[in-house]
Amino acid sequence: MAVFWLLFFASPLFAQDGGEPSPMSEEPAEAETPMAEPEPSKPATPDFANMSSREFFAMIDFGPSYLEMLIDGEPLAQGEQEAVIRAVTRLRRLQPHRITRWLSLETPWQELLDNPKQHRLDFFLLTGTVQAVREVSVPAEAIENVGLATYYEVDVRFDETEGNAQGTIIVEQIPQAWRVALNPEKNVVGERFSCPGIFLKSYEREDGQRGYVFVSPKLSWHPEKPNPALGVTPALVRLAEQGMDIGELSHVVDRAKFEGLEREPFYQMMAAVTRLPIDQQMATSDKDVSQLLTLPKNGLMVSPETYRGEFIPLYGLCRRITRIEIDDDDVRERLGLDHYYELSVFVPIPAPIVSQRPGDESTRKEFANDYPVLVCVPELPAGLKVGEQLHQPIEVVGPFFKLWAYRTPFMSREDFTRRQISPLFIASNVRLSEQKVNLETNNFVLAVLIILGVVIGMGVAFGLILGRKSSSRRR
Repeated sequence: MAVFWLLFFASPLFAQDGGEPSPMSEEPAEAETPMAEPEPSKPATPDFANMSSREFFAMIDFGPSYLEMLIDGEPLAQGEQEAVIRAVTRLRRLQPHRITRWLSLETPWQELLDNPKQHRLDFFLLTGTVQAVREVSVPAEAIENVGLATYYEVDVRFDETEGNAQGTIIVEQIPQAWRVALNPEKNVVGERFSCPGIFLKSYEREDGQRGYVFVSPKLSWHPEKPNPALGVTPALVRLAEQGMDIGELSHVVDRAKFEGLEREPFYQMMAAVTRLPIDQQMATSDKDVSQLLTLPKNGLMVSPETYRGEFIPLYGLCRRITRIEIDDDDVRERLGLDHYYELSVFVPIPAPIVSQRPGDESTRKEFANDYPVLVCVPELPAGLKVGEQLHQPIEVVGPFFKLWAYRTPFMSREDFTRRQISPLFIASNVRLSEQKVNLETNNFVLAVLIILGVVIGMGVAFGLILGRKSSSRRR
């Protein structure tokens, strides 16, 4: 086992004041000088910057004793399950930036077959298509100790320059849509994936087919065509083609504040629309936001999950723009985003939108002429700047992310727990509009605007502490 804890020892004693020789002096002392007890040795902080992946896993108790359980040349067997479970549970401790540093973008398939031990626990970027999914149970006596009841074996065909290699990727979780499908083994066949894979072993079947076993912290899902059984729409395919893992959308919760798990799909969607060619930024909905807001049975405010990721056109008056700085180094490096802008937009509505607690007329709140929505864009066009009390007509087409709940004086004045619910969209750009938008915003709605800039930062910041930099905020 490699050694990664370094020990520091106490320095030799120095001469005391008055010129008395130190214990290291060759000059004899007339009387023996009592020596102080040496300080106990202390382990140093591991050198993570120069540590290999194998050294890291050994440090967190996934070392040679477990690796020896893996048998190359043969398909995955029951006797290797202890090592597999250990690998899955130890991946929970792995932070994304470490994976990025260890990840190899090219996979030496023949080398893994010929010299598997040499590459054990190396990281590779894997892509390919799903062939089957199996849920595997952890032995009952081990569940409490490992904190895991089941995991998944995903049979795949890997992409490679010389064809397609087959193998199995072991993961703790699969995309939620795969789990809830009536027949996941059938519905997921052919679905595209990508993931960072940690090589465990290679094998060869009796028919001569080679195969590889990897373990991964997660599978990213990139469907290439619509799949109603899995809830995949043409709009989601459009986002997946730009690298978005649409499986992350299962973490989005409507009519709620922003939670930590929503951070990843939010930024991934923004990165995807930023990369999207201009000719693919057209609407996928035949209705605009103003129309969808007031549909009584299947509208945006009633069935938001139906519209997740749909590219919906909107136009209205932009009243406030705030620049948000992204402090997360992982997001900045991995997705290329360091800031974006939040626009508070009031869109006209053809009918009033009323919020009221059942049976309590005193709680009635009404938006008669317009309704607030939020739009997040990576850049602003010429002629549009950060500011408040704006009155600029704009047009936007972008995917719907969620219904966001936040406090406003209008909604929360009488009941502190009551929230304003607004649709949140992400778009690659915003256009200045020549349309006339005559909105008769009432005083209560204007009060919403006053507070909106504050709650935007508090809500979308996903619980992070925000710092102020001159006129901009950081996220």
